[in-house]
Amino acid sequence: MIKGAKTIAEYAIRSYLENKFQMEKFRLQVDGNNAVLVDMNGDTLRLRYDSERRSVSIVE
Repeated sequence: MIKGAKTIAEYAIRSYLENKFQMEKFRLQVDGNNAVLVDMNGDTLRLRYDSERRSVSIVE
């Protein structure tokens, strides 16, 4: 269950990540339809929610 999401984009991104990562080990920063996932080493993974396709993808 996703709690605390303020937008549909944030909800979709959090849902996507919870299926792939143990989120208690990461920090998530959401800005609109974009997000940055940060691990304990400071490495990042950039994500984007596409509202037309209703999907989340990794930005390279």
